[in-house]
Amino acid sequence: MGYLNDKGVTYDYFESLAFQQMLKEKGIVQFLSLLKIFGKFQLHEHQFEHLSDPNLKQVQTKMQLFWGDEFEGHVIKLYDDQKLALLNPNTSGLFQSLGEEQQKKLPFVILPEFGAWMIELTPNKPYQCMCFNFDQVLINMRKRIQTLQSYLPQGNQYLLIPVYPMMGVGRFTTTVESDLTASMIEKIRSQTSYIEGTPTLQQDEKQFQNEKLIQPATPYKELPVEPICNYFSQSIYFDDRIINPHPRYSTLAQNIRLRRGSKVEIKIPLYIDQNTKIEQSEYEPNPGYITMDHMGFGMGNCALQTTYLSIDIDHARLLYDQLAVLAPLFAALTSGSPIYKGKLSNWDTKWDCLEMSVDCRSEYERNPKHPNYIPKSRYSSISYFISNDKMNLEEYNDLNFPANEEIMQFAKQKAKEMEIPLDDKLLRHLGILFLRDNMVMFKDKIHIDDNTAHFEAIQSSNWNSVRFKPPPSYNSKIGWRVEFRTMEIQLTAEENAAWSIMILMIVRLFFTNLIPVNFYMPLSLVDENMRRSKEKGAILNQKFYFRTNFQEYGPAVIEELYLKEIFFGKQDGSFIGIIGLIYQNRNIVSKQQCAQKEEYIYQKNKKLQDEVIEFVKSKVYGNTKTLATWMRDFVISHPNYNQDSIVTHEINYDLIKTLTSIKDRQKEDPHFPLIFSM
Repeated sequence: MGYLNDKGVTYDYFESLAFQQMLKEKGIVQFLSLLKIFGKFQLHEHQFEHLSDPNLKQVQTKMQLFWGDEFEGHVIKLYDDQKLALLNPNTSGLFQSLGEEQQKKLPFVILPEFGAWMIELTPNKPYQCMCFNFDQVLINMRKRIQTLQSYLPQGNQYLLIPVYPMMGVGRFTTTVESDLTASMIEKIRSQTSYIEGTPTLQQDEKQFQNEKLIQPATPYKELPVEPICNYFSQSIYFDDRIINPHPRYSTLAQNIRLRRGSKVEIKIPLYIDQNTKIEQSEYEPNPGYITMDHMGFGMGNCALQTTYLSIDIDHARLLYDQLAVLAPLFAALTSGSPIYKGKLSNWDTKWDCLEMSVDCRSEYERNPKHPNYIPKSRYSSISYFISNDKMNLEEYNDLNFPANEEIMQFAKQKAKEMEIPLDDKLLRHLGILFLRDNMVMFKDKIHIDDNTAHFEAIQSSNWNSVRFKPPPSYNSKIGWRVEFRTMEIQLTAEENAAWSIMILMIVRLFFTNLIPVNFYMPLSLVDENMRRSKEKGAILNQKFYFRTNFQEYGPAVIEELYLKEIFFGKQDGSFIGIIGLIYQNRNIVSKQQCAQKEEYIYQKNKKLQDEVIEFVKSKVYGNTKTLATWMRDFVISHPNYNQDSIVTHEINYDLIKTLTSIKDRQKEDPHFPLIFSM
């Protein structure tokens, strides 16, 4: 989540107000500087003969194109004797024990995340985008998970599920070790402002030392409930001491609350079973909903994200738009989040939970009747298509989303002074990004502007369904990139590799001009698709708006289709589906680009792609369950479940234990098959 290079003392939101405009303007200048340096940057061009058919003309392609993935997982400690599975927020010792030198020798990078129990893993080198061994994705993912697991103390599991089911239920973590407590004291010491409703510094330190903290709300007394610290969040469920010790995270939790004017409010509809009680209490103030009040309920969840290096800025802008249309579909395809705060929900994905967990809009910005209304949180689906391609018709940008007009005027004037072309679409994209405030300011970095940190402060905290990413620095050797952000983490390396390869096969359609591909449709319908994607069983039961004339450049012909139709076409043959496009394209591109190497690479990749396509088919036709459906069914069929929507710690233990056994291939389950024959 963003850059973690900076450390030090941060401003609270009210202190930051004196610097917001200045830093936004610095951020705009930094982006414009990148645009001046890299605006005409293109990756190396190379030509290959089309060896599969020598009568065809040579096809020009762009080489040196790369992509990568990243995913997070939870560290969970299993207590077999007590039938407990608790988050372990004491992972800092892992990073200390490995050390920098040892980490450099690994084939992947280990990174902390928002929660002190979370670990993110990325490959240390990107994959090639066009011609490479597809199996390297699976090999690398397996290696990452297995190696990380080998570093954990006995009894701990690195588990890839989006949402830990018991987060916020009484005691849901192991004992918080003293280094986290000391770190929290240090962060509180660094605060210069008095936060209304919290104790003074001296009182708070005394609370830490004597462990006389607030008593959390709890639904039942299965476990002894320990007092919690809620200095930054004011949460009644979530202990701030289990936030990652880096100051970025606690500052975000605090400043989102301060800017909003209240705690964040996350409301997820409850799954109503025959014995479900719908009543108001301190624990559930909104009857019929699961209520949460801390950034960690969203940012403490795990995802699978992929990033693609583009040919040039225009290509990146087109890819950004096209992937934004697909983002809701892949949220539904990878759904794995049916349980929140120890209760079954009526949703299958975590996207809306994330939106609500970092919603820093003020009361009037959340009010549709107010002139300053902002329709979405800073974590949301995109609100504007940015490509200048002829396929992007004006009618598709139908949201009329507000933008920071003042910063747009500044950017326009500054671009003129710097003699940089800045078209209207890119200008509006900046205006929408900079509608948000900078939520984390480091006091010793305010006046440093020789890098891109001020732009990244805004860019990296606009958590959208896709992200348009410029080169990271002025002397970067990396070009323009696009990040795809809506996939939920899957239980096994095989599933995560399969979904990563699936989206890569689609991305590769936009690296050639061999066949026309056009997914554009009105953004209002993309937003409607996002709303539908979270519904229980959406992968089978929901229809999604989709463009059926996706090989034409004119206005969109749109139908409501099931995911099986969107991917595999209609039975009458009138629509070939996305997989049909992939079949059309791959026979030309794959062999042509791999011809310089060996035939076996092409054949192996073709087989792996077919296996991925079969995996996707099994999902959209309901032959294998999504993780969300599997988890919900597990709870409902558990002998200790009382048809009351409640997931107890014992049920949670059995759930985590079973998922761990499946992940380690100690237990076979037809819904988590071995996808690849390699």
